[in-house]
This record gives sequence, structure tokens and C-alpha cells, in this order.
Amino acid sequence: MKKIAIIMPLYNAERYVSEAIESVINQTIGFKEFVELIIINDGSQDRSKEICEYYQSQYPDNITFVCTENQGPSAARNYAYNFLSNEIEYIGFLDADDRLALNALEKVYLFFTNHQVDMAVIPVMYFNSEGEFSEHRLNYRFHSGTRVINILKEYNASHFYAGGLFVSRKIIDENRFQFDTSMFYWEDALSINQYLIKYNEYGVVANTFYYYRRQINNHSIVDYSWNKKERYNFLLENGYLRLINMSLDIHGKVIPYIQFLIVYHLKLYLFKKNSCKMMSLLSDSEKDIFYENIVKILQFIDEQYILEQRMKHYFKEFLISVKRNGWPLKYESIVGSKFIKEPVIIKKKFFMLIGLKIIGYYRSEYYNLTEDDFISIKYKNKF
Repeated sequence: MKKIAIIMPLYNAERYVSEAIESVINQTIGFKEFVELIIINDGSQDRSKEICEYYQSQYPDNITFVCTENQGPSAARNYAYNFLSNEIEYIGFLDADDRLALNALEKVYLFFTNHQVDMAVIPVMYFNSEGEFSEHRLNYRFHSGTRVINILKEYNASHFYAGGLFVSRKIIDENRFQFDTSMFYWEDALSINQYLIKYNEYGVVANTFYYYRRQINNHSIVDYSWNKKERYNFLLENGYLRLINMSLDIHGKVIPYIQFLIVYHLKLYLFKKNSCKMMSLLSDSEKDIFYENIVKILQFIDEQYILEQRMKHYFKEFLISVKRNGWPLKYESIVGSKFIKEPVIIKKKFFMLIGLKIIGYYRSEYYNLTEDDFISIKYKNKF
């Protein structure tokens, strides 16, 4: 009998792991008949171990619980492959603070039964402890229903996260899919897209959800990653540029799918809270390397895939300017004056009792006001 295994890396998730496990146990497909849950305790120091041991005692034939030293989620997922039973045909990935919709495995099982493809994903729904829900931006891929996507034809069908990812046992046994253990962040995106560059197809399974927990206090791995230097030059060189070089080797070009994916993710560096962290975290020499890497990456990106992104227009202008002109951006000096032209985009302007209030922003996110700066307005011939 074909079965589905759910692999769950676990690290200090005592508050949520019961909810994650229950979402697997209560699947409509029939947990005892069709599902195995493999939990890899990745060095947890809270009560996660005791909670999982309780569930294992209740379902000894369906739940495997293994403790290891802390090595990160990629190593934990890869290690779990050693505990797959012979009946397992499909494998899914669930983080210990997330949960599955109760019909998820039934939908995925039916998809693999009817389609000759070895990778599939389900849509993501964000939720938090306040009971708020919102859909992932990439869920537009599911609006046309359950189907197979060819990334060479649908370049904007980006995928880069392990939550809600399902693969066939075959590609595991043939060593065609492993999670990269050299990266602490974006390791799933790298591994998934290395696979897609080679094999070009994956399935999207509609009418179900992977529920991704968003921490209100921003304590998730994604948020924490901005405080580590590896989030910057290491990711650019070992993530984005590795995918670029792999695409060049296999396809002779950087396929539009990889271009679109990289810009989709690259724009996060432009958000003010992230760029400010970078400016405070990196040394001057590290910043120079970062700018050089950005310029190098943008040379492989057609402007079309920048303009098509859902992001603020001035971000698009900024990326295209860097692509065309390199770094640092050149600002034109006003002859005979101490002023430098740093374009300002005005969003709102209105009169107050004794003056004019203007709200706007610099076109470059990397420019910050200093105490000696002035903002000038040119009106007709007056300056």
C-alpha cells in the first residue's frame, strides 16, 4: 500500500508542536492506514521531547521520533530519510510550529496518483495567535486549479520554501533531492530550485492549505536571519549566484524563471528595516563586496523581470539604475554650490498655518540625512 511520510524537524517548539502533530493525525486520508510521521528532534532544550514521546506512545506504528544534536533543519530533514518505511511513496515537509489543512494529504495523494511528476506544493495561508489569516502572494499559481507547471513556460511561478512541499520517494532514493546543509537560511529555496533547473516541472495542488505561523513579535527564523552576516554576501554568492551559474551550465542562459525568482527575493534587501540592519551589521569592506555582488547579479537580470515585480516603483528605478550604472550611484553636483542632487519623491504636500508640509522619500534607500543636509525646492526660477 502506498503511503505518505511527513517529515518534521523540531527545535524548541513546545508551544506549537502538539498542534502540528494533531493536524497530521486528523487527516481525512486516514492517518493509521496511509500516513507516517517522522519527527527529528534537532537538539531541543524545552519540553518538545516529552510531548512527542507521548504522541509516539499513542501511535507507535505511525510516529517515529528521533533525537539528534542540533545541526539545523536541512540536516534534520535529510536524516529523516533514513527512517522511511518500504511502503512510503511520497514525502512531505511540515515545520513544528505550522500545521496542515485536514484534507491536505488526501489532495496530494490524489494528485500524485493522477500525474507523472515528482514534486508538488500546496498553497500557503499565514496565521498568527490573534486569529488573523492572509494568503501568501505566490498563491496566484493555484487560481487555475490543480495542475502541473513547467517553469520554462511560466517563469513567474516561483517556489522557494519547504513548508507544504511534497516529493516522490523515487527522487530521494535516486539522490536527486537533498536539502543543502551549508546554508542556515534559504537552504530550501536553493535545493528546490536546483532541482527545478534540471527537471523544469512541479505540481500545484489547489483547494487545501499549508498554515504558516507568523510570529507577531518577529521571532521567526526569517526575521532573525537579518541579524546574521550570512544573510548578506554569503547568500548572494552561495544562493543567487549558484542558481545563476547552474542555469548557465544546463540551459546556456539564465532562464527567466530564475531571473524572476531572484528579483522577487532580492527586493527584500531594499526594505528600510532590512537595509538599516545591513548598514549597521556589515563593515565598510563587507558593504563594498555586497554592492559588487548586487551589481554582478543584476547583469544577469533583464529589466522586464524587475518591472513586472509587485514592489514600489522607486525600488524598480533603483535596481535598474544600479544595473545600468553600477555602484556607487553617481549624483550630479550643482556647480558653485555645496548641494548634491539626491532626487526626492513627493507623496503628499499640504499647507499648514505658517508653512508647507511635504511628505516623501529619497529615491535611493541607501541615502540617509545628515545634520548638515538641506532639502531645497525649485519653483520656476526660485531655488
